[in-house]
Amino acid sequence: MLQMRPLSSVIRFNQVLTQVAKLKHYATVIVLNDQMGLLGIGPNAYTLNIIINCFSHLNQIGFGLSVLGKFFNTLIHGFLLQNREADAVGILNKMMESGTCKPNVVTFGTLIKGLCMKGNNTGSIQLLKKMEEAGCKP
Repeated sequence: MLQMRPLSSVIRFNQVLTQVAKLKHYATVIVLNDQMGLLGIGPNAYTLNIIINCFSHLNQIGFGLSVLGKFFNTLIHGFLLQNREADAVGILNKMMESGTCKPNVVTFGTLIKGLCMKGNNTGSIQLLKKMEEAGCKP
């Protein structure tokens, strides 16, 4: 499937990943997902769920949480595209409060850029300070 042109859809890849996961070849699923990414086949929510499940079975929950962080980063970006800055900042705040899925440089950078593009420079500077306080280097 990886050599086919045009490439199959993410849905077809998800079907393959699901079957490989059912065979309990969790590491293989993760490698296949990485190869999909290299080919420009972006994951959808179902793909990320499969990957989190595989990391969990491999006792690598930390990596599963990093995948979850991609969900949050995507939501933040989506809220910013829809001019919903307060919702985007709300997600960041919930991430920081929970402590289980800490925001990274991509999370902060997405928000800072989004706020700057909306002309909210004060909010961007405050967020940069919050980023540094959280120990996340720009």
